[in-house]
Amino acid sequence: MSHPHAPGSAGKSRRLSPRHRVLTGISVVSILTLGLFGAGMVLGSTNSAQALRGHPEELRDGCEWDTSKYYVQNCKVWSESQKKDVIVQIRASNGSDASIYLLDGMRAGETRSAWTTDVHAARVYDTSTDVTLVMPVGGASSFYTDWDGGAGAENAVIKQETFLTEELPAYLESQFGVARDNNAIVGLSMSGGPAVTLAERHPDQFKVVQAMSGYYQTDNPIGALGIFATQTLVSNYANGIVNMWGTPGGARWTDNDPSKNVSRLAENGQVLVISSGNGFLTPTELAKLAPQDQISAIALEILSAVSTVLMQLQAKQSGVSVISLPNYGGHTWENWGRALNDGKPHVLDALRNNPPVTTKTTLVSASGSPEPEAEKKVVLAAKQAAAASPALDASVLAALESSTESSAAPETTTESAESGTTSASESAATSESAPSPESLEESGVPASAEVSADDPTEADSPTTENPATGTTAPRDVPSAPSLAETAPTTTTPVA
Repeated sequence: MSHPHAPGSAGKSRRLSPRHRVLTGISVVSILTLGLFGAGMVLGSTNSAQALRGHPEELRDGCEWDTSKYYVQNCKVWSESQKKDVIVQIRASNGSDASIYLLDGMRAGETRSAWTTDVHAARVYDTSTDVTLVMPVGGASSFYTDWDGGAGAENAVIKQETFLTEELPAYLESQFGVARDNNAIVGLSMSGGPAVTLAERHPDQFKVVQAMSGYYQTDNPIGALGIFATQTLVSNYANGIVNMWGTPGGARWTDNDPSKNVSRLAENGQVLVISSGNGFLTPTELAKLAPQDQISAIALEILSAVSTVLMQLQAKQSGVSVISLPNYGGHTWENWGRALNDGKPHVLDALRNNPPVTTKTTLVSASGSPEPEAEKKVVLAAKQAAAASPALDASVLAALESSTESSAAPETTTESAESGTTSASESAATSESAPSPESLEESGVPASAEVSADDPTEADSPTTENPATGTTAPRDVPSAPSLAETAPTTTTPVA
């Protein structure tokens, strides 16, 4: 009987041949390699997910550094609804998921946003504010809305609302870690009213809206004529008066009139920051503007000042939390640079302290329309006017009350799948008597000491450059230029 470790047949059966030893070694190495690769994928995906939010020094895939510096990068975002890439200039936060959308004016360019040239928004909202700046490029004469038909002779497809509220948020969430419900929106001139409308229609996306030198009463003959004139002169969109929202006076015009839907801001606890100049040009504006531009800068700002005062009154009467910023000057970027800086603490305060809107109250008619029908609106308006008039007796008020109840009866109010439904008349009453939210207090947000509204800005080149190429590392982003390196730009009015 042989010893277990002695040479023999049993020992020979356990000994691997050279070929088997090689195969076994390859198998072990393969298993270890796959294991390490899998662990690397897990760890790599975790680090990548963490890097998506913040990190302004990180250039995202498909983006290039902008010549305006301040960590602004130019990114191409695909718009499926418009079948094209849209350039969006973005400055990432330091780590928060909040963002501020900055819309351009009537003469918006196709290569860069004026927020990176005429006003350095990334210098006003510097990295200490810890918000992502989102500056879509383009949109001249679009009113940042979805058009019913094509625009101009080329019959261009314009779906700005779809892009800003569906397509762009998905991109920002995946590439920059921006939350879909923690945003502010800022508009000026042409985009002032649409910024308010986008906030009214998408309260689950925008907590606060800042509007500068806007026009808010558009659902009337004067407003329609103004839109027709500006679209025709600036972009040759002679068909915009019909192709944008249909025939003036229709439901789409009412739906996109910010003054007629301002009560939604109160219903959802949103904040409106609003301002305009007084039409008197400052010495700086007079020095920079040509005589013909001086006239338009004065006229456009006076019209905006009247519209702004009306909007302030309408918002206050609806119980909206309104912050009115005093300002001066004409319809120029100098005016809007001051307003952006003055509104900064209020916008940041609302972003940080206001809870996101998680449910929306939407009045739905029996036909399925997402908006109250025109007949019901007229009856409610007549009821309000009758109640305020001493010339009408109780019988007239009773008849109006009866008409209101009968017109509201077929309608229901959908709040959310979890909360059930209430009657449309109850919803209308709630909307009319919505309590005014408490005024917001300034939160001590650190003010930017880097720039004043009257500082000259750079004359930026329309071309872009990528400082991450060459011998420098991708993190070597160009620093902010000194004022000695900058050249003043010409202040031009924007319709």
